[in-house]
Amino acid sequence: MDGLLAIPEESWLRGGTPDESRIVPWGVQSIDHEDIDFWQGCLAGDLVDETVAALVEELQ
Repeated sequence: MDGLLAIPEESWLRGGTPDESRIVPWGVQSIDHEDIDFWQGCLAGDLVDETVAALVEELQ
């Protein structure tokens, strides 16, 4: 899937998903209090940095 970033199992520092998961860098969303109830975990900083860079590239 072009432009989507896979989330490798080792990138989950805490939490995770039961199936393969990907990030859609251009899918920026605001989180409200209901979303916090379904928090999935914590991702490694290098994957977050890669995602932000992909978003910036998309917006330019």
